[in-house]
Amino acid sequence: MVKCELMRIFKSTKGRLIILLMFLLPLIDFIQHIYNDIILFGSFDPENHPAFTSFLSGSTMGHFTQILLSFILPLYFLLLYADSYTTDRNSGYLKCLIMRVGKKEYYKTKFKIAAIVPSVIMFFSLLLNFLLCIIFFHSGSSFGGMEEYYHDMNKWFIFGYNHPYIYYFIYIITYCFVCGLCSVLGLCFSIIFRNHYIAYPVSFFVWIIQAIFPYGVGNSIQPFTEYGFNHYLSGLIIFSATVLMVFIVTYFMGLRNKDEI
Repeated sequence: MVKCELMRIFKSTKGRLIILLMFLLPLIDFIQHIYNDIILFGSFDPENHPAFTSFLSGSTMGHFTQILLSFILPLYFLLLYADSYTTDRNSGYLKCLIMRVGKKEYYKTKFKIAAIVPSVIMFFSLLLNFLLCIIFFHSGSSFGGMEEYYHDMNKWFIFGYNHPYIYYFIYIITYCFVCGLCSVLGLCFSIIFRNHYIAYPVSFFVWIIQAIFPYGVGNSIQPFTEYGFNHYLSGLIIFSATVLMVFIVTYFMGLRNKDEI
Protein backbone atom coordinates (compact mmCIF):
# COMPACT_ATOMS: atom_id res chain seq x y z
CA MET A 1 0.00 0.00 0.00
CA VAL A 2 2.87 2.40 0.73
CA LYS A 3 4.19 2.18 -2.83
CA CYS A 4 0.72 2.73 -4.29
CA GLU A 5 0.13 5.78 -2.10
CA LEU A 6 3.50 7.26 -3.04
CA MET A 7 2.76 6.75 -6.73
CA ARG A 8 -0.56 8.43 -6.10
CA ILE A 9 1.35 11.58 -5.11
CA PHE A 10 4.21 11.61 -7.59
CA LYS A 11 2.29 10.43 -10.67
CA SER A 12 -0.70 12.72 -10.31
CA THR A 13 -0.76 16.12 -12.00
CA LYS A 14 -2.00 17.76 -8.82
CA GLY A 15 0.78 16.20 -6.75
CA ARG A 16 3.48 17.25 -9.19
CA LEU A 17 2.18 20.81 -9.34
CA ILE A 18 2.18 21.15 -5.55
CA ILE A 19 5.71 19.72 -5.32
CA LEU A 20 6.84 22.09 -8.07
CA LEU A 21 5.32 25.01 -6.20
CA MET A 22 7.02 23.95 -2.95
CA PHE A 23 10.38 24.14 -4.75
CA LEU A 24 9.52 27.16 -6.85
CA LEU A 25 8.61 29.63 -4.09
CA PRO A 26 12.00 29.40 -2.25
CA LEU A 27 13.74 29.64 -5.64
CA ILE A 28 11.75 32.76 -6.52
CA ASP A 29 12.77 34.20 -3.15
CA PHE A 30 16.43 33.53 -4.02
CA ILE A 31 16.02 35.08 -7.48
CA GLN A 32 14.45 38.15 -5.91
CA HIS A 33 17.60 38.62 -3.83
CA ILE A 34 19.73 38.25 -6.96
CA TYR A 35 17.55 40.80 -8.74
CA ASN A 36 17.81 43.29 -5.87
CA ASP A 37 21.62 43.03 -5.69
CA ILE A 38 22.43 42.99 -9.40
CA ILE A 39 19.63 44.81 -11.23
CA LEU A 40 18.55 47.41 -8.69
CA PHE A 41 21.95 48.23 -7.21
CA GLY A 42 24.04 47.50 -10.29
CA SER A 43 26.71 45.43 -8.57
CA PHE A 44 27.07 42.01 -7.05
CA ASP A 45 28.17 42.99 -3.59
CA PRO A 46 25.80 41.22 -1.17
CA GLU A 47 25.29 42.86 2.17
CA ASN A 48 23.27 40.27 4.07
CA HIS A 49 24.63 37.03 5.47
CA PRO A 50 23.63 33.87 3.50
CA ALA A 51 21.60 32.57 6.45
CA PHE A 52 19.70 35.84 6.71
CA THR A 53 19.21 35.88 2.93
CA SER A 54 17.72 32.36 2.91
CA PHE A 55 14.01 31.74 2.51
CA LEU A 56 12.84 31.22 6.09
CA SER A 57 14.35 34.50 7.30
CA GLY A 58 11.83 36.43 5.21
CA SER A 59 14.31 39.16 4.28
CA THR A 60 12.99 39.88 0.78
CA MET A 61 11.00 43.04 0.17
CA GLY A 62 7.34 42.35 0.92
CA HIS A 63 8.03 38.75 2.02
CA PHE A 64 5.49 37.64 -0.60
CA THR A 65 7.04 34.22 -1.29
CA GLN A 66 7.20 33.39 2.40
CA ILE A 67 3.59 34.55 2.84
CA LEU A 68 2.42 32.50 -0.16
CA LEU A 69 3.93 29.34 1.30
CA SER A 70 3.75 29.64 5.07
CA PHE A 71 0.45 31.53 5.35
CA ILE A 72 -1.60 28.70 3.79
CA LEU A 73 0.75 25.81 4.53
CA PRO A 74 -1.89 23.16 5.43
CA LEU A 75 -3.74 23.74 2.15
CA TYR A 76 -0.70 22.68 0.12
CA PHE A 77 -0.51 19.41 2.01
CA LEU A 78 -4.24 18.79 1.74
CA LEU A 79 -3.93 19.16 -2.01
CA LEU A 80 -0.78 17.05 -2.06
CA TYR A 81 -2.11 14.07 -0.08
CA ALA A 82 -3.89 14.84 3.20
CA ASP A 83 -7.36 14.99 1.64
CA SER A 84 -6.92 11.56 0.03
CA TYR A 85 -9.11 9.95 2.71
CA THR A 86 -12.12 11.96 1.56
CA THR A 87 -11.35 11.05 -2.05
CA ASP A 88 -11.09 7.36 -1.11
CA ARG A 89 -14.39 7.51 0.72
CA ASN A 90 -16.30 9.39 -1.97
CA SER A 91 -15.04 7.10 -4.72
CA GLY A 92 -15.83 3.88 -2.83
CA TYR A 93 -12.13 2.95 -2.85
CA LEU A 94 -11.93 3.16 0.95
CA LYS A 95 -13.78 -0.08 1.66
CA CYS A 96 -11.76 -1.94 -0.96
CA LEU A 97 -8.49 -0.86 0.62
CA ILE A 98 -9.65 -1.68 4.15
CA MET A 99 -10.82 -5.13 3.04
CA ARG A 100 -7.44 -5.74 1.38
CA VAL A 101 -4.98 -4.40 3.97
CA GLY A 102 -7.09 -3.94 7.12
CA LYS A 103 -8.26 -0.80 8.85
CA LYS A 104 -5.23 -0.36 11.11
CA GLU A 105 -2.77 -0.77 8.26
CA TYR A 106 -4.76 1.66 6.12
CA TYR A 107 -4.67 4.42 8.74
CA LYS A 108 -1.08 3.67 9.70
CA THR A 109 0.04 4.07 6.09
CA LYS A 110 -2.02 7.21 5.59
CA PHE A 111 -0.54 9.00 8.60
CA LYS A 112 2.97 7.79 7.88
CA ILE A 113 2.94 9.17 4.33
CA ALA A 114 1.11 12.35 5.36
CA ALA A 115 3.79 13.09 7.96
CA ILE A 116 6.94 12.05 6.08
CA VAL A 117 6.47 13.00 2.41
CA PRO A 118 5.77 16.75 2.87
CA SER A 119 8.61 17.02 5.40
CA VAL A 120 11.11 15.39 3.04
CA ILE A 121 10.03 17.46 0.03
CA MET A 122 10.23 20.69 2.01
CA PHE A 123 13.63 19.71 3.45
CA PHE A 124 15.20 19.39 0.00
CA SER A 125 13.50 22.58 -1.18
CA LEU A 126 14.79 24.63 1.77
CA LEU A 127 18.21 22.99 1.61
CA LEU A 128 18.55 23.88 -2.08
CA ASN A 129 17.61 27.49 -1.33
CA PHE A 130 20.08 27.58 1.57
CA LEU A 131 22.96 26.18 -0.50
CA LEU A 132 22.30 28.65 -3.32
CA CYS A 133 22.37 31.52 -0.83
CA ILE A 134 25.63 30.24 0.68
CA ILE A 135 27.22 30.10 -2.80
CA PHE A 136 26.01 33.44 -4.12
CA PHE A 137 25.97 35.52 -0.92
CA HIS A 138 28.98 34.06 0.90
CA SER A 139 30.58 37.49 1.39
CA GLY A 140 27.57 39.01 3.14
CA SER A 141 27.71 39.62 6.89
CA SER A 142 24.69 41.72 7.88
CA PHE A 143 21.57 40.48 9.65
CA GLY A 144 19.26 43.24 8.56
CA GLY A 145 20.92 45.71 10.89
CA MET A 146 19.87 43.75 13.97
CA GLU A 147 23.52 43.02 14.74
CA GLU A 148 23.93 46.69 15.71
CA TYR A 149 21.80 45.93 18.77
CA TYR A 150 23.67 42.70 19.42
CA HIS A 151 24.10 43.21 23.16
CA ASP A 152 20.44 44.12 23.64
CA MET A 153 19.12 41.07 21.80
CA ASN A 154 17.99 37.79 23.39
CA LYS A 155 20.37 34.88 23.86
CA TRP A 156 18.68 32.87 21.09
CA PHE A 157 19.45 35.61 18.53
CA ILE A 158 22.99 35.93 19.88
CA PHE A 159 23.47 32.21 19.35
CA GLY A 160 22.20 32.63 15.78
CA TYR A 161 24.54 35.55 15.20
CA ASN A 162 27.55 33.58 16.43
CA HIS A 163 26.56 30.32 14.70
CA PRO A 164 24.31 31.39 11.79
CA TYR A 165 24.58 28.20 9.72
CA ILE A 166 23.79 25.88 12.61
CA TYR A 167 21.04 28.21 13.77
CA TYR A 168 19.40 28.37 10.35
CA PHE A 169 19.67 24.62 9.85
CA ILE A 170 17.80 24.13 13.15
CA TYR A 171 14.98 26.18 11.65
CA ILE A 172 15.02 24.10 8.47
CA ILE A 173 14.51 20.94 10.55
CA THR A 174 11.85 22.68 12.64
CA TYR A 175 9.99 23.92 9.57
CA CYS A 176 10.00 20.44 8.05
CA PHE A 177 8.70 18.98 11.32
CA VAL A 178 5.91 21.58 11.36
CA CYS A 179 5.11 20.69 7.73
CA GLY A 180 4.63 17.07 8.78
CA LEU A 181 2.33 18.17 11.60
CA CYS A 182 0.35 20.41 9.22
CA SER A 183 -0.17 17.51 6.85
CA VAL A 184 -1.26 15.21 9.67
CA LEU A 185 -3.65 17.91 10.86
CA GLY A 186 -5.18 18.13 7.39
CA LEU A 187 -5.56 14.35 7.21
CA CYS A 188 -7.21 14.32 10.64
CA PHE A 189 -9.81 16.89 9.59
CA SER A 190 -10.34 15.02 6.35
CA ILE A 191 -11.18 11.90 8.37
CA ILE A 192 -13.29 13.75 10.93
CA PHE A 193 -15.41 15.82 8.52
CA ARG A 194 -15.21 13.61 5.39
CA ASN A 195 -15.79 16.72 3.31
CA HIS A 196 -13.31 18.82 1.32
CA TYR A 197 -15.32 21.99 1.85
CA ILE A 198 -15.09 21.69 5.63
CA ALA A 199 -11.63 20.15 6.07
CA TYR A 200 -9.84 22.88 4.11
CA PRO A 201 -11.18 25.97 5.95
CA VAL A 202 -10.97 24.29 9.37
CA SER A 203 -7.33 23.28 8.74
CA PHE A 204 -6.52 26.82 7.62
CA PHE A 205 -8.32 28.37 10.60
CA VAL A 206 -6.47 26.20 13.16
CA TRP A 207 -3.15 26.91 11.46
CA ILE A 208 -3.59 30.68 11.13
CA ILE A 209 -4.64 31.02 14.78
CA GLN A 210 -1.50 29.12 15.77
CA ALA A 211 0.67 31.16 13.41
CA ILE A 212 -0.41 34.63 14.56
CA PHE A 213 -0.72 33.81 18.26
CA PRO A 214 2.03 35.69 20.21
CA TYR A 215 3.51 32.45 21.50
CA GLY A 216 2.40 30.47 18.44
CA VAL A 217 4.19 28.39 15.87
CA GLY A 218 4.98 31.43 13.71
CA ASN A 219 7.90 32.16 16.04
CA SER A 220 9.16 28.59 15.58
CA ILE A 221 9.59 28.77 11.80
CA GLN A 222 11.23 32.17 11.24
CA PRO A 223 14.82 32.75 12.38
CA PHE A 224 16.60 36.00 13.25
CA THR A 225 13.71 37.72 14.98
CA GLU A 226 13.50 39.66 18.22
CA TYR A 227 11.73 36.72 19.88
CA GLY A 228 13.76 34.43 22.11
CA PHE A 229 14.03 30.70 22.62
CA ASN A 230 10.95 30.63 24.87
CA HIS A 231 8.80 31.84 21.97
CA TYR A 232 10.45 29.37 19.60
CA LEU A 233 9.89 26.41 21.93
CA SER A 234 6.42 27.38 23.16
CA GLY A 235 5.10 27.72 19.61
CA LEU A 236 6.41 24.29 18.75
CA ILE A 237 4.97 22.69 21.88
CA ILE A 238 1.53 24.33 21.55
CA PHE A 239 1.16 23.37 17.90
CA SER A 240 2.38 19.82 18.51
CA ALA A 241 -0.07 19.45 21.41
CA THR A 242 -2.92 20.76 19.24
CA VAL A 243 -2.17 18.27 16.47
CA LEU A 244 -1.82 15.46 19.01
CA MET A 245 -5.24 16.19 20.50
CA VAL A 246 -6.87 16.27 17.07
CA PHE A 247 -5.05 13.05 16.18
CA ILE A 248 -6.36 11.27 19.29
CA VAL A 249 -9.93 12.26 18.44
CA THR A 250 -9.39 11.11 14.85
CA TYR A 251 -7.86 7.81 15.96
CA PHE A 252 -10.89 6.79 17.97
CA MET A 253 -13.32 8.07 15.36
CA GLY A 254 -11.57 6.22 12.56
CA LEU A 255 -10.95 2.87 14.20
CA ARG A 256 -14.43 2.71 15.72
CA ASN A 257 -16.30 3.75 12.60
CA LYS A 258 -18.07 0.53 11.62
CA ASP A 259 -19.45 1.78 8.31
CA GLU A 260 -15.95 1.62 6.85
CA ILE A 261 -15.75 -2.15 7.28
